[in-house]
Parts: sequence; structure tokens; C-alpha cells
Amino acid sequence: MNTSNTRNTTSTPSAADARALLDRADGVSRQAASFSLAWLSYIALCAGGAVTAVGLAYANVTDADAFPAWIAGLTWIIVSAVFTASATVSSPPARRGLNARWGVMLALWVILWAVVAFPNTQFTLGLGIAISSGFMALAILGPLWEIVAVRTGVK
Repeated sequence: MNTSNTRNTTSTPSAADARALLDRADGVSRQAASFSLAWLSYIALCAGGAVTAVGLAYANVTDADAFPAWIAGLTWIIVSAVFTASATVSSPPARRGLNARWGVMLALWVILWAVVAFPNTQFTLGLGIAISSGFMALAILGPLWEIVAVRTGVK
């Protein structure tokens, strides 16, 4: 094989070709910077916490069995875990900084869940509703933080 006359020659793209390449690069970067579907699972996770908080408060106030509240809440949490796994596998690459935002919001969820899981025998209905409202606030704040980060280009 004679390689002495072979040179790697590339021509300068035309203005139209350059524009097409830039448009393609922009589309790829926008896809990577889109909203992660994993936040939908975070909303489900917060729903599980809210259901459990209200269910345990109701059980404490009415002296009912708390087992159904635990089952309902844990079902939401399991669904959330399964969705998180499938969303992260099937989603396009996540924007830089998602892991940090996800970690902060998950830590806040764990703190609120600890309040539900451990001192739950003292829950009043008002406390259950307040904690449930806390979960709903987290369900809004996490995805909202991500939307703002994607739109403003924050890492």
C-alpha cells in the first residue's frame, strides 16, 4: 500500500455548511441541557412522603392501624425508585450541576422523611398536614430549581 502521496486534506466548509454544523451542535447541546425526567420521580417521592405523613397523623388521631399508611407511602416511594432508574437510563445526558441540585433536594427529603418515620406516634392531624405541605413544597422547589438552572445556564 502506497501512502507516500496520501495526505489528509480537509476543505474549509462553506458558510452554509458551517451554519448547518453550528445548528446541529446547538441542538445537541440543548438536548443535553433539557429538563431531566428524574425530577418526575422526585415528585412521586414527595407524594409518598405526604401520603405517609397524613396517613400516620390520621391513624394517630383515630386510633386506626398505621399499616395502610405505611403501605401507601412506601408504594409511592418504590414507584419513584423504579422510575428514577428507568428515567436515568433513558434520558439524554443531564445538564452539569444536576447531581448537586438532586443531592440537596434528596437530603431535604430524607430530613423530612426522618421526621415522619421516627416521631410519628405523636402526630396530630395538623402536624401531619404541615409535614405533608413540606413534602409538596419540596416537590415544587426541586423541579423549579432545575427549570431555572436550565433556562439561565447555571451549573
